[in-house]
Amino acid sequence: MSSNLTVCGVCEYRNISKPSVVWCSECDEGLCEGCREHHAASKATRIHSIVLQSDYQNLPSDILKITNTCSEHDEKYVIFCKKHDSPCCSRCVVETHNDCKDLNAIDDVIKDVKSSSAFLEMEQMLTELSENLQRIRKDRQENIKILRENRTNIEKEVQQTRSLINNHLDRLQENLIKELYDVEKNENKIITNIISLIEEKEREIIKSQTNLDKVKKHASDLQTFLALKHIQRDVSNNEQFMESLIKEEKLNNASISWKNENALEILPNQIKKMGTIILDTKAGEATLTNRKNQQAQIMLPNTYVPTIDDITLTLKQTMKTIGIDITSCCLYDGRMIFSCFNSEQIYVLKTNGSLDFTLNPGSHTSHIYYIEESQKLLVAPGHDFTCITIINMKNRKTEKSIKVGSEIYGIVHKDGNVFYNGGSRGLCVVGLYDDDSITQLVNVRLSTYSSIVMWSDNLYFITYDDTVSCCDLQGTLKWKLEQKNIFTKARGITVDNYGRVYVSCYGSNMVVVISPDGTKHRVLLSKKDGIKNPQALCFDQKSNKLLIANKCNDAFLYNVSK
Repeated sequence: MSSNLTVCGVCEYRNISKPSVVWCSECDEGLCEGCREHHAASKATRIHSIVLQSDYQNLPSDILKITNTCSEHDEKYVIFCKKHDSPCCSRCVVETHNDCKDLNAIDDVIKDVKSSSAFLEMEQMLTELSENLQRIRKDRQENIKILRENRTNIEKEVQQTRSLINNHLDRLQENLIKELYDVEKNENKIITNIISLIEEKEREIIKSQTNLDKVKKHASDLQTFLALKHIQRDVSNNEQFMESLIKEEKLNNASISWKNENALEILPNQIKKMGTIILDTKAGEATLTNRKNQQAQIMLPNTYVPTIDDITLTLKQTMKTIGIDITSCCLYDGRMIFSCFNSEQIYVLKTNGSLDFTLNPGSHTSHIYYIEESQKLLVAPGHDFTCITIINMKNRKTEKSIKVGSEIYGIVHKDGNVFYNGGSRGLCVVGLYDDDSITQLVNVRLSTYSSIVMWSDNLYFITYDDTVSCCDLQGTLKWKLEQKNIFTKARGITVDNYGRVYVSCYGSNMVVVISPDGTKHRVLLSKKDGIKNPQALCFDQKSNKLLIANKCNDAFLYNVSK
């Protein structure tokens, strides 16, 4: 954003500090009470839509990051490119969208978006999903009740039957009851697992409904338009989840019955078995609503998801790095940060590639991670030290050290948790402000000097045998890809806005991209492009730029187009 949320942007420009009381999304700045009156009276701004500062700050953090201006050129968005599904400023159109045909004025695209059929449809779909999940949960809970009643009734029948035959059937009865309880227990476990998944989906839908309501009340039209696309993906995933429950027959009702062995007609010493437990299933009674099958659905335009074959790299800048062992890099306010392991220093370069300033964390600097919200830099020392260092980039001073008791390489942060490559200890997580508890997510030896990266709710890492792997935040493996001839000494790893994974291969002198599902890969850059022992790379999701650094001398900044 162009100004501080809590300070009046107009007064700040005049070197006056006044708190803002409202926010104008079109001006992209806060206004104090006095400037608010001028803003409402001015011919140029009187039609602008403003909201209370407290309401605007209550928007989800991802929505607040959406601005009216291009992050690369600092100019206002004026065009929406349907081919690339992205807003553009006038310079973007000239530089990267000159050949695009389907360009529309962004004011026309976002006009009346909150009252559009697409927005209303999204609200209705979220309501429908919530109702369907509630029906499924109640139906599964009712099935547990039925199973309990089945078990109770059968237990009574078994006991009555047993009373008619002699005492040596006690053991057979005990076996039969055990089998009955085991069947019920196994079915209850299956149904309870389904209910747990459903309750998790319900929480996701409630969160989406809350966010959509906040967006409707307080977000700008551009923020609303782009937020709808994100929520649409969540809605589609939840619909697929419910369809999979039906397709895999996980909603079939289970019931228990039994068949006796005509015990009264057989001599007691000839009875080998008292009965057989029978598990039967039939279609569940939960009725789900699906507006897709009831009427023609008005939705946002289908968005094409780019593949690894769509990637085009355009070299924007080549620069000389400082030091002889660059192991990690990241982008910070347009500047580039490189960690040099041997010199025990971190170098911050300006946008033109010249040195801005140097940080000295007091240890080797294996890997770094910049937390944009708090403007803090996490520093991992590698194998010589056991502490994660936190540096405040505002005053460039070390604030804290987190002791983890193991080697530390690649490092990322999310929601107050620090995930790190613990080498032989595997993939681990520790609290940023509560370092008493360390959890091992994945118990497999990770590659020395390799990065880790997070995208959405997935973690991507490189194991000791150069296998690229993906898991969720609980450590459950989703996929892994092994290519011995390509992923030779794989070191750096990063992810773009579409879940495509980029890997720098130190031994094979390549940069490779992997599809989001881990099934395909493609070589993007090689030795002929200047790639020589690449160790560090970082994708900036705001500017669509890929920063790559060789171990020595050269670093490259690429524009990534779909």
